[in-house]
Amino acid sequence: MASEVALPPGSNLGTLIRRVVVAVKAHKALVAAAFGFGVLEAFFTKAPFLLVEPLIRTMGAATNATAAPVLSVVKSSFSDRFAEWFQTNADVIGGWLGRDASSAGGSAMNLVLTAVLVSIVCGAIGGVCIYGVQMTSRYFAIKMVADLRCAIAKHILSLPLRFFGQRRMGDLISNVTIDAQVLQRAFELASDNVIVDPLMILGNIAIVLCVMPKALFVLILMVPLMAIPMYRAGRKVRRRSGKTLEAMGGATESMNQILSGIRTVKAFRLEGERLREYEQQNDTFLQRTLRMLRAKAMSMTQTFFGYQVGFGFLLLLLGYFVLVTHEIHFSAVATVLLPLSTTYQHVKRLTRSYTTMMESVSALDRIEAIFNERPDHADSGGEPLLRLSGEVELDDVWFAYGEEPVLRGVSLKVPPGTTVALVGPSGAGKSTTLDMLMRFHDPMKGRVLVDGKDLRNVCMDDYRKHTAVVSQQPFLFNSSIRDNIAYGRPGCSQGEIEAAAKAANIHDFVMTLPAGYNTLAGERGCNLSGGQMQRITIARAIVRDPAILFLDEATSSLDSENESLVQSALDNLRKGRTSFVIAHRLSTISSADLIVVIEQGRIIETGSHAELLARGGSYKRMRDLQTT
Repeated sequence: MASEVALPPGSNLGTLIRRVVVAVKAHKALVAAAFGFGVLEAFFTKAPFLLVEPLIRTMGAATNATAAPVLSVVKSSFSDRFAEWFQTNADVIGGWLGRDASSAGGSAMNLVLTAVLVSIVCGAIGGVCIYGVQMTSRYFAIKMVADLRCAIAKHILSLPLRFFGQRRMGDLISNVTIDAQVLQRAFELASDNVIVDPLMILGNIAIVLCVMPKALFVLILMVPLMAIPMYRAGRKVRRRSGKTLEAMGGATESMNQILSGIRTVKAFRLEGERLREYEQQNDTFLQRTLRMLRAKAMSMTQTFFGYQVGFGFLLLLLGYFVLVTHEIHFSAVATVLLPLSTTYQHVKRLTRSYTTMMESVSALDRIEAIFNERPDHADSGGEPLLRLSGEVELDDVWFAYGEEPVLRGVSLKVPPGTTVALVGPSGAGKSTTLDMLMRFHDPMKGRVLVDGKDLRNVCMDDYRKHTAVVSQQPFLFNSSIRDNIAYGRPGCSQGEIEAAAKAANIHDFVMTLPAGYNTLAGERGCNLSGGQMQRITIARAIVRDPAILFLDEATSSLDSENESLVQSALDNLRKGRTSFVIAHRLSTISSADLIVVIEQGRIIETGSHAELLARGGSYKRMRDLQTT
């Protein structure tokens, strides 16, 4: 269902409603069950209120010889007809229980006993209905947010790399975790109240309509008195909630910086500075949360005042009908007061649900901002690519991250099986060229061709099955060494994993570990050294058996011993493959078939190591600077 959650751009409450509608359509049976249980719960909760008037009349008549008879002289109102019907059936039930209605107090006690039985039955059935409502409605709420989380993750994975360079990681984590949690809390609360409480209010209206129709205008008065403050506060809550969530995102980003850079923090004694920044972010969060809480508290206060005003009018109305016009029996007062007094609780819960939903709208707006980001169109279809020889061509490629071009008319043709080294100063465009070849970006002008086919017209899933990358900063998942190697080609055998590990010069080390290939790499490979991590990523690339290989400064951060082992593993990996290598240390690429010198986004020299040295140009100057 998660794939159905993405919606067109929207905003505020309308977006929330559309998402709820999508979820309702996706889980119709669950919603129908919740609504059905809710109707039954409302009925069996409110039905016993109708017993109050017959009980008061009967007990009043039984204890006061001068009191009015059990039933009114004029049996025209609903209350009179219901009291008569209930008394008749109570005597029947009393007869089943062996009680004589003609004995002293017999008929009155039959009514009381029958009311007790009805209350117990309503309690039993109503309790089952409450369980059903809670289970179905809350599961619907949780399922809705779970679908949304899956949709967020799917959409984030479809976004281009440029998106991640423009967003703080803490904000993204906050979107997926905190914002989604706010939505879940809101939906769970709403699921408890939005279905049942309106039905309870309708039940109260039905009872008042049956017993005293003229009292309905009090409800009409009470609704706006309670709803208007709720609506006004809801708008404030939504605005202030958005600022609160932004502050929480800032605090999350601050903590993310602390944890991801803990070695730097410790090494440079930055604990105090980073803590102060985190405390400032939390102070901002607390201040904004306080403003939101004030709006919610004011809503509850004004709603309560509106209810009390309506209740006062009701007391006045009841006094007038009982004492002045004598239109209703005193026993009807309790039947009217009970449902109207419980109406406040139902409205209060709806008010709380509304303000919480308004709080969640800001969280949803932040999530919608991610959904509104355009996915990477590289993942959409394309011509199948079952085999790849490894011929690559850059044809007049231009690219810019902003207004200033990073690549300026780069053209290069590489035969299959060639090792190409890209060299040049920082910012020259080497990594961007590699990104273009991996199709993390598309050219703004020109073409990138593989086996003569424009990459924009090729199925990216097929293309990337034929490529592998080893980067300067190796990344391992927090799973076993076996799994981390097998990610290169899911489904590969243990024998293939070990063969790749041997070629990457890591097998012998793995076998010295107590758990061998089952050893956990740890968070970001924290259980391993840099050289060990790098060789595992090389094994991952080897087991993939790529036609085209990308090496982005794969040995730059290693010591001499690890560099030698890694370089040997890379030599094994490059054999028979088209390879693109970025390296600052020119000594590591002297054996490359073709060296390409890039400066300011242009290729200024190409040739072998010996040819470029003999030419005496930029490459020789860089080489001389590193050897002197």
